[in-house]
Amino acid sequence: MRHAISTALLTGALALSAVSLSHPALAQGAPPETATAEQKDTAQKAFQKGMKAAKAKKHDDALAAFKESYGAVASPNSHLMIARELVELGKLEEAWLEYDKTLAEAEAAAQKDPKYADTANSARTEQGDLKAKLAFVKLTVTGAGPGSRVTVHSREIPEADWGKPVAVTPGKIRVELVGNDGKETVKEVDAAAGSEVAVALSPAGASPAAGTGAGSGTASAKVEASTSGGGPSMRTWAYIAGGVGVAGLATFGIFGAMNNAKHSKLEDECKDGVCPSNLEEERDAGKQYQTIANVGLVVGVVGLGTGTVLYLMSGKKTEKTATVVRPRGPRVNAVSVGYQSVMVTGSF
Repeated sequence: MRHAISTALLTGALALSAVSLSHPALAQGAPPETATAEQKDTAQKAFQKGMKAAKAKKHDDALAAFKESYGAVASPNSHLMIARELVELGKLEEAWLEYDKTLAEAEAAAQKDPKYADTANSARTEQGDLKAKLAFVKLTVTGAGPGSRVTVHSREIPEADWGKPVAVTPGKIRVELVGNDGKETVKEVDAAAGSEVAVALSPAGASPAAGTGAGSGTASAKVEASTSGGGPSMRTWAYIAGGVGVAGLATFGIFGAMNNAKHSKLEDECKDGVCPSNLEEERDAGKQYQTIANVGLVVGVVGLGTGTVLYLMSGKKTEKTATVVRPRGPRVNAVSVGYQSVMVTGSF
């Protein structure tokens, strides 16, 4: 059993590593104020290519081109377009992260050049519009030693961000804490769009912080699985009961068939209800088979019924809160890369 658990944990760790590697950090080019003419020219050409692809609704191509532009000159404007293309591609979690970074970059750049204030306002407004389509997990991690890892929806969360709301796609969310000793704590919550769900994590055997188990006023959540070191979950018991039920019905089928065979033989060889003495053992065996079949039928019906009830209870959803969509604010319509800087223009 321990070997199987260790194998499962190793497999999970490899899977998480694969997920992390599949989303590399965004390559960042030179700051706009120090970029060379060659870097700006590269950024401009890539940006124009991205705008053309976006207009043609070739969003994968547009995203690649805007990333190329940002990799040459790290302009908040090209970063804004990357976030927009991620939205168009339905990658809302990634888009939220890039809006966060764009906003920080634009606000810092606006201290030197006021024109980036428009970029910051656009990033803030568009990220606000995105909030109603996402759910958020607010983590509280206690008792975790150095080297512990936390993942939310298969995405590893840096320790510095453990106390910040994590944007996730609404639905069933898996949250994991892997201690430096390899022990795993797992929780699953249901998160509705526009809500924030509070999840308290602590290593197996430790007590979570008091008052952190409930969600916020807009949360829609229910913990379905506790730490891996605890007892079986309700769904596990459902599977066990269902297995017992299936075994009971199999017993009923086997011994019922054996009883029928005995009964047919007795009907053929017994006359007027009187059976030869050499068939008494056959008759007694048939009665035993009938009894076992009856017990199997009862166990099968009760087991499957109990398993069904437990399964439905384990998957019961909580009522979701209403989603409020806010009016959309100003949106930049066109962005161009110039020799001296990257400018944003648009209608409001």
